Amino acid sequence: MSDVIPFKPTDAFTRMGIEWTRSATTVRERRIREAFLTLESSSGMRGLAAVLLLAAACRRRGTVAIDLQNAADFAEIILSAELRKHMDDTLAGAQAYAKAGGPAWS
Repeated sequence: MSDVIPFKPTDAFTRMGIEWTRSATTVRERRIREAFLTLESSSGMRGLAAVLLLAAACRRRGTVAIDLQNAADFAEIILSAELRKHMDDTLAGAQAYAKAGGPAWS
C-alpha cells in the first residue's frame, strides 16, 4: 500500500544507542532494553501492541533481536486471547442482527 505510513521506531532508541535488529552490545543497552520490554509488556493492550509494532518495523528492515522477538511472541499470545473474546462477542452481535432482521443495537 503506497498511501500507508508504516510504523517507525522512535528516534529516542537511536539516541540511547539501542538497535532492535541485533542483540544488545553493552550491559547498559541490555538493561535499558530489558526494562523497556518489561514495562511495555506489563502496560496492557497499548504496551503489547507497541511491542508487536516495534518487532514488525524491525522485521521490515531485515531482522528482529531475540529479546524483542520473545517479547513480541508473548504480546501476540496475550493479545490474541484478549481479542478472541472481542471477536466472539462481535460475531454473536452480528448473528443477533441477522436473526432479528434489523438493528442489534439501538
